[in-house]
Amino acid sequence: MVGTHTGVPAGAMNFDMLVNHLQKVDTGIPLFKDLGGRAFSNPQFATRTRQFAKGLQDMGLEPGARVAILSLNSVEYVEAMIGTMIAGMISVPLNIRWSAEEMLYAIGHSSMSAIIYDDTFTPMVAAIKERADSLKHFIHVGEKEQPEGTRAYADCLSEPIALELGRDVETECFMSYTGGTTGFSKGVVHTHKSMLASANIVAANGVPYHDRLAMMVMPLFHLSGYGLLLARLIQNKPSLIVPMFRPDIVVAAVKAFEVSSFLMAPAMFQMLIHSPEFKSEDFLRVAQIVYGASPISEGLLKLVQEKFPKTELTQVYGMTEAGAGTFLHPQFHSGDLMKMGAAGQAASPLIQLRIEDDEGNELPPNTIGEVVFYSPAVMCRYYDAPEQTAAVLKNGGYRTGDVGMLDEMGILSLKDRKKDMIITGAENVYTAEVESAISTHPDVSMVAVIGIPDETYGEAVHAVIVPKEGKTPTFEEIRAHTKERIAGYKCPRSISLVEELPLSAMNKVLKNKLREPFWEKHDREIA
Repeated sequence: MVGTHTGVPAGAMNFDMLVNHLQKVDTGIPLFKDLGGRAFSNPQFATRTRQFAKGLQDMGLEPGARVAILSLNSVEYVEAMIGTMIAGMISVPLNIRWSAEEMLYAIGHSSMSAIIYDDTFTPMVAAIKERADSLKHFIHVGEKEQPEGTRAYADCLSEPIALELGRDVETECFMSYTGGTTGFSKGVVHTHKSMLASANIVAANGVPYHDRLAMMVMPLFHLSGYGLLLARLIQNKPSLIVPMFRPDIVVAAVKAFEVSSFLMAPAMFQMLIHSPEFKSEDFLRVAQIVYGASPISEGLLKLVQEKFPKTELTQVYGMTEAGAGTFLHPQFHSGDLMKMGAAGQAASPLIQLRIEDDEGNELPPNTIGEVVFYSPAVMCRYYDAPEQTAAVLKNGGYRTGDVGMLDEMGILSLKDRKKDMIITGAENVYTAEVESAISTHPDVSMVAVIGIPDETYGEAVHAVIVPKEGKTPTFEEIRAHTKERIAGYKCPRSISLVEELPLSAMNKVLKNKLREPFWEKHDREIA
């Protein structure tokens, strides 16, 4: 028996209902493929997910137990993530680029009981095992020999669990630790309702909107990975699971499969386009590329449009705490409707997007303030952090910490993170605007702008630049180029040339690392 329906609130959904639907509806097209040639139909995936859920229960794990996943992208990853949730437990994907200390912090912080890991992370698990006191169950996906007491993933596939279709949609089921760019991460807790509200919002925006294969190249521990994947499940559309982003892997996958769409972070575009494997003609069948996870500069966006001339572009703006918030659809990427640098419009009628002052008052159009989302996809809390939760969840909304403004059409333009904004001589400088201006210089590959100490103005604008190969732009050239595009006080007063920028696992620039050497002998916090 698959399960019985005991009633859920109208318009709400839990993961049992999603798995139930996949169990019953076989489209005849594989729901998942991977690069190893495996293919899984809807019922096959649903059955394996239910089997894993029952396997967790058979181990004695209690409802609400936190179950970690440390793995490259795989079909087993998806089964484990959703299987944990329909077992009544909390799925906790871990950042694959964390150090052992960061892993141990997260595992200890939320007292995780079990961990699912693959061959790639066997050394990491061995390094933390003796110090992770809360971990009692170790589940391995792969071929490598493992220590005694480790369960093979295949051995955890028990009899399929009976689905609880009437499960309370407010039940906590998922926790994602934030990126950790400012110190140890916070555990963002979501319910069945908020997770699937976010997925439904993405699906309703047609992202991706093509019936052909969507390539999952973003890491599944991140919103841009699991969010897009869950939208595909709701759409009942096929996905190609790629283990990780690497330009040669992406090019090979696009050439070998009928890939119609994928999602990337801006820095990934940089790496892909400048890789020796990349040829524009290999991507002519790709109908749609979604980009997000961090801001894109004007220069890079123009380069992407040049290299993918037949592909429609869609930008998504969101965050771990609130899911997808806005979309900038293809029509706003060219012609009379061009909105260069905009983040898009509210992703759903269910989302109220507001610009507010520090007291929570709504500001009029074209006024800069903090971006606040009122959405069914907003998290329920930070794990074991009531004060931090209260600081961002106010009056039913989530205060993002992003600075922006809305125009009369409700199109959002982001200016900066509050913590990244530079105050120089009593003027606010938004680093994203400066970065966009510098990025159009022909010798610049990547750029990050930060504030550094200045005795006269408090802070001065400083640009950290990765030049294009064989190029050495001077300060005078960069300042002159920038001054043609933005006001003088916003232009850099100094620059640094570096070979690479420090990046997080999601290829976001770690500006705290850039600020650190400048501010280490000053009072200002650099986080």
